[in-house]
Amino acid sequence: MSEDQERKILHPDFFTEDPEPRLIAGRCKVSGNWTFPPYLADPVSFQDEIEHVPLPKVGKLHSYTIVRRSLPDFPVPFGLGLIDFPEQKVRVMAQIEADDLENDLALDMDVETIVGIVRKAKDGTDIYSYKFKAIKK
Repeated sequence: MSEDQERKILHPDFFTEDPEPRLIAGRCKVSGNWTFPPYLADPVSFQDEIEHVPLPKVGKLHSYTIVRRSLPDFPVPFGLGLIDFPEQKVRVMAQIEADDLENDLALDMDVETIVGIVRKAKDGTDIYSYKFKAIKK
């Protein structure tokens, strides 16, 4: 079994890593509305013709905070932000990585979708999921 198959992954249906990390959203075929995570029906039009479509790799940082105290399984500090995908009208909350959390994050900056460690399991192993990384200019 490869290392990838042995990784513990949180919400594996919400993202893909092949060929690159991308969140998987739901888009209503009737109304064109997007949701993340993908819902069974469009919460606006109530239509249930939903297709799963990848969001763009890059989003905009709408808001963020630096978490310094958290539950024991979440190593701190970490960035936690709201990331906008304006064309799809989708906003996602997720962890954010940066080389320097204090100085590398700014509102409206570009952030890219990555897969990384989001927490520890009770046995101490890493749990992976989607998160975002600050794009330096």
